Amino acid sequence: MMRWVGIGVAAAIVVGVVAAWVAPNFDEAQATTDRQTIDCLSTHLSHEDRADIARFADKNDYDSLWGVFDRVFPDCAVRSDQRDRKAELEAAAWRNLSADRDFMRMREANAALAASAATR
Repeated sequence: MMRWVGIGVAAAIVVGVVAAWVAPNFDEAQATTDRQTIDCLSTHLSHEDRADIARFADKNDYDSLWGVFDRVFPDCAVRSDQRDRKAELEAAAWRNLSADRDFMRMREANAALAASAATR
């Protein structure tokens, strides 16, 4: 009986040590995979996808805008737990895309086109 108790205590110590060793790396690994997914969502959009997002953003049609990201998300998700944080990851990709110069030029072109159509 004492032998089994000793084995149980030793196993608990090993599990505790492994958990303490893995836990800090888990947060770092999660942050790294999240960055990979966000980068993928930002860079794997086709030119047409980017144009659609720019047009939807200018019309404040966010349901359609998120729909474009939703189509790309399954190809970019690295870990299954990212599905629970999909909205957060897509929002981060939107912020990255919004900071992209070429994307901003698309939005400016859309705004200029809309302004010229409104003056007619």
